[in-house]
Amino acid sequence: MNILKKISIVGIITLITAPSYAQNVADGLRFSQTLTNGTARFVSMGGAFGSLGADFSSISINPAGLGVYKSGEFTFTPSFKRQSFDSDFLGISASDSKNKLYIDNLGIVLNFKPYKSGDDGIQDINFAFGYNRTNDFHSNSIAIGNYDQYSIMDYFASISSPYEDVDLQYTNDNDPFETQGTGAWESIMAWNTWLLYDHDSTGWTSSLHPEDLVSHQNVVSTEGSMGEYEMAIGANISNKFYLGTTLGITNFSYTYNNTYSEDAYINNTPLDNNYRFNYLDYNQYIETKGTGFNLKIGGIYTPTPSIRIGAAVHTPTFYSFSDDFSYSITTNFDTTGYPTTFSSTSPLGKYDYKFETPFKFIGSFAYVYKQLGLLSADIEYVDYSSMRFRDGGDGYSFWDVNQQISQTFKNVLNIRVGGEVKLDDFSIRAGYSYYPSPYKSGYINSGSNIQQFSAGFGYRSGNFFIDMAYQHTLQKAKYLFYDDAYLPTVNTTLNQGKVLLTLGFRY
Repeated sequence: MNILKKISIVGIITLITAPSYAQNVADGLRFSQTLTNGTARFVSMGGAFGSLGADFSSISINPAGLGVYKSGEFTFTPSFKRQSFDSDFLGISASDSKNKLYIDNLGIVLNFKPYKSGDDGIQDINFAFGYNRTNDFHSNSIAIGNYDQYSIMDYFASISSPYEDVDLQYTNDNDPFETQGTGAWESIMAWNTWLLYDHDSTGWTSSLHPEDLVSHQNVVSTEGSMGEYEMAIGANISNKFYLGTTLGITNFSYTYNNTYSEDAYINNTPLDNNYRFNYLDYNQYIETKGTGFNLKIGGIYTPTPSIRIGAAVHTPTFYSFSDDFSYSITTNFDTTGYPTTFSSTSPLGKYDYKFETPFKFIGSFAYVYKQLGLLSADIEYVDYSSMRFRDGGDGYSFWDVNQQISQTFKNVLNIRVGGEVKLDDFSIRAGYSYYPSPYKSGYINSGSNIQQFSAGFGYRSGNFFIDMAYQHTLQKAKYLFYDDAYLPTVNTTLNQGKVLLTLGFRY
């Protein structure tokens, strides 16, 4: 079996473990995938604004929407999110949740009307400056279960070479992760905490008898977000053509804390040295920060007052990232009647590198029925196999990781649809967004699609307006406790509810 196919997971769940830290395919997806976020009106209609415009968040989809504005505008959108994860491991269920307040949007539009007469030529020139959140990573999850055929000690033993010197020694003061011999840090920490018991010509053995049983628990907490500071210009030409471009400056932050634990059954027998394993905690910490930039170009054509057709292209986002990471293992053994705790910690590692997200191509269509309502749809093409890591801080080219990306991911068509009905000063809205899994067939998350259901309403009085939206996100995915193909997968279900409120006025 192709082990890579078994360990790949959808990045939005961010529940992967990384015993030997390195940039991987799931990181690339996390850096590249954006979902429907922004103003309440935008979210309530599923983000299907590529041919509509006149909403600040629309410039993150099709900057030509900026040209639709007839006046200046200011918007501010706070939100509240409740996210829950349900897990199932071999029939044992667990769940956890997390609440968070956000600012999803802050923007201003400046409108200029050239001095002219008639309906031909440039009618409006608009500038926009502001912020749109494009993803967030705040989550808590827990998975528990019993598995009587394998322990993480077996994994540590399998990656440790026979007769390997795993003493905690460095060979390079400038790179504390470069250790004596070929010992990996997992091996070093496992040896120092008595998880590796003995070795022979075939390899190491764990500190458990083959018939010993352990229970498993995995607790993951993630934090961070991805957002874009946008500077855009758009123009209205003869009320028929709308053109625009956006320069996006992206900001990325992501913190991952994971604790994987095993507890021994009380009837497990001691080893030959009379040591009896009680429990272990394997802690992993990863923090990623980065900034990038991209360019978006788009156009909207209105052949009739009721029909709007839009198209846009997004260049890759060119990121510069910096990672901090460290690991620790704590164990407890009964040593001839007395519990003894052992611990080992890796140094804090740092690594810099660059990354390029895929191009995006967006086609849009909307039907507007007088002043009574509208229907709109966007189709977004993204080829995730074209994601690329670049320029590791130590000169690493990422050739093997980029090959894995090409083999793991495929192109997808993201779909967003929405509608709005106007009742005098009130509007009622609904939308749906569908993000199919970018994993190729045969990978454990090839069917892990993301669905977002949304609805909302708006009220406008004079130049003031207020919009409210509710969005529900649903995704089923799988992951492994740690990087080993012998493990059964953990099945997870994400349910996320989000309420957004946009306050704004036009001038």
